[in-house]
Amino acid sequence: MTISAGDGVLTGAVAALQRACRAAGLDPAGARLMRSFASTVYHLPEEGVVVRLAEPTPGKYDRLVASLRVTRWLAERGYPATRPLDVKQPVAEEGFLVTFWHHEEDEGDRHDPAALGPMLRRLHDLPPVPFELPVYDPFGPVRTAIAACRVLGVGDRGWLLDRCSALAETYYERLRFTLPYGLIHGDAHRGNLIRASGRLLLCDWDSVSAGPREIDLVPTLQGARFGYTAAQRAEFCRSYGHDVREWEGYAVLRDMRELRTLTAVLRNAHRDPATADILSFRLASLRAGDDRQWQPF
Repeated sequence: MTISAGDGVLTGAVAALQRACRAAGLDPAGARLMRSFASTVYHLPEEGVVVRLAEPTPGKYDRLVASLRVTRWLAERGYPATRPLDVKQPVAEEGFLVTFWHHEEDEGDRHDPAALGPMLRRLHDLPPVPFELPVYDPFGPVRTAIAACRVLGVGDRGWLLDRCSALAETYYERLRFTLPYGLIHGDAHRGNLIRASGRLLLCDWDSVSAGPREIDLVPTLQGARFGYTAAQRAEFCRSYGHDVREWEGYAVLRDMRELRTLTAVLRNAHRDPATADILSFRLASLRAGDDRQWQPF
């Protein structure tokens, strides 16, 4: 097992990894920590497998089941997505929900966000999935993360909850969407693109659901917060074939997305000062209503 010094917070994840791997008939020896933020992710080099461990937040099990069903369905249709292992999953172990995926070695670094446009167009043009999908929940994960956050002051907590309620009740529930309703990735941004064996793949399907297609377009356009240029965002719109910024509801979805980007930071701000600083900066920016650039993580 390869984990770096100081990873005491990962003790539970290591135990869950070992037990879940054995249940799936996999050898966890030599596991390498790839990431621990929104989820804890390990690579099993000898098995060619990625193991993702997620906290069992409300609705998470059903969303993971949906991610497995959808990605298997996508694989049958040749859609370029990461593929789950053919084992019984998700597995509940040691306070985590565990899923197993074929490892794809990312050959690239920072992918052009415009490359996501054709991927999403192809996804949205697929026929309806032959099974039920969870309905996209724009505010549930944010509210859950707010409730779980250990570092929020009373003022910031109240402001965030009020902001969720205002966006939901005053704006989102009254929107008239222009694109068809159907299968969406739910968290489509360039950080979920990898290049493997010479082709781009879309990964991290934990938020896959049924919802307005505009939801998948907004993260790249909101990416101005993270340094995406006007040219990159315009090329993304051109490559998808629709500019959602011309729709009157765009600003509502943009503001919703900005709240959504706080979820992992809220859950992890107690773990280290750097994450707490990111949360403080983003909250101050949101409350001030400015357009300062944010540091990605």
